[in-house]
Amino acid sequence: MKFNVQVVVKITGVIILLLSAAMLPALVVSLLLHESDMARAFILSILPQTLAGGVLLWATKPFSSSLRMREGIFVVALCWTLASALGALPYMISGVIPNYIDAFFESAAGFSTTGATLLINLSDIPRGLIFWRSLSHWLGGMGILVFAISILPALGIGALNIAKAETPGPTLDKVTTRISDNAKFLYITYIVFSVTEFLLLLGGGMNGYDAVIHTFGSVSTGGLSDYDDGVMGLSTYCACVIAFFCILSSINFVLYGELVRRRWKNFFGESELRAFFFFIAGSVAFIGLCLKLTGAYESLAVCFKSAFLQVSAFITTSGYIHADYADWPAICRRLLFFLMIIGGCSSSTAGGIKIVRVQILFKLIQRSFHKRLHPRSVVAVKLSNKPVSAENVSGITAFILMYLLLTFAGSLLLSLDGKDVATTFSAVAAMLSNTGLGFGELDCSANYMIFSRPARLLLSFLMIAGRLEFFTVLILLTPSYWRTAR
Repeated sequence: MKFNVQVVVKITGVIILLLSAAMLPALVVSLLLHESDMARAFILSILPQTLAGGVLLWATKPFSSSLRMREGIFVVALCWTLASALGALPYMISGVIPNYIDAFFESAAGFSTTGATLLINLSDIPRGLIFWRSLSHWLGGMGILVFAISILPALGIGALNIAKAETPGPTLDKVTTRISDNAKFLYITYIVFSVTEFLLLLGGGMNGYDAVIHTFGSVSTGGLSDYDDGVMGLSTYCACVIAFFCILSSINFVLYGELVRRRWKNFFGESELRAFFFFIAGSVAFIGLCLKLTGAYESLAVCFKSAFLQVSAFITTSGYIHADYADWPAICRRLLFFLMIIGGCSSSTAGGIKIVRVQILFKLIQRSFHKRLHPRSVVAVKLSNKPVSAENVSGITAFILMYLLLTFAGSLLLSLDGKDVATTFSAVAAMLSNTGLGFGELDCSANYMIFSRPARLLLSFLMIAGRLEFFTVLILLTPSYWRTAR
């Protein structure tokens, strides 16, 4: 069967129109704040996108079609790259980031919810552009295509294979029987979280603009702030609200459907959720005690508060800077690094390997020990007392191996920039995990200006690949994909 070009073109047109519409709120903010140059940059970005998207939709005839997995993979990779490419226009046209490669990096960091940045002195940056950067976070958190999926059936396009290729996590769980209704439920939950956090931050004394920026950053687990020192200067109340919603957004969103149906046992009995809370509680207890014993802070309460806030930032891959962890004991910093790699739950806005994959990995190791002692035994890998299919186990194993391979390959290429091992290795891991925070020269900073432009282009690719969990992007580089697409 031939590659369905017509349906790909139509979906691309929809995505371009959605991106142009998404810039309108940022344009309004620029106009309200009398940032005329920034408003002009948004207008010059919106008009050609609207024209291009309209032409692509007009050029495709009405039809009814379902995407096969091959086209779904191509659409997802294309649209995330396209979103980063078009989202870079306001940065470049405004002159804030005049070089396109740098603007692409900033845009990719936004849509991939990585939180890395090249901007400094944020108080001097137009607030309309800061708003756009944060809004791209919010859109990328749940996924641009997840939103598009809810409207594609109206265009006669089935979207299941797009969802499979785009949704983070080893499996695509359904809340409802129709995939478009599933997408709507996810976005309704996402919006409810956003509105609730916004109101709570307002109640904590934060102004409306800052509340919006930090809401976008936390529910998307993107982590960008409009302050140069991140959230270190915020009140304890506001910092805890942000950490709480980062954790909420790192839980499998499908589980919230169980809460809506009042299936409490299904929610609290989920093994991945319990493991997620175990990692948080154990890490906070360990780091809090280490900080107290080493005298990092005088008060025990401050030790545990700092531990909780920074652990939440790393395991949710939001990447907020709550404390100067560069001065923490080495063992605490290593633990934070591993939490960043592990990440949150599947089907959430968090990045990283995901808790469920780590569980499966430990189950496989446990089974290997058992098989050594009892070679003839047949032991199934189970989670929540349910057997995991061999296909899923194989896919998870391949994902973890691919993560390690890309980490080492990316570190090898990035080492050409001449940075130390800690900086290079943590930068690549931060991109693949969509965290942004690093170690070495990146300690307590998500600013990647220290790297050369070719290196930043490589890091941009790693951000997008990490957001789409590797295979969706890397499969396009294989000859067999293009042979079957003819």
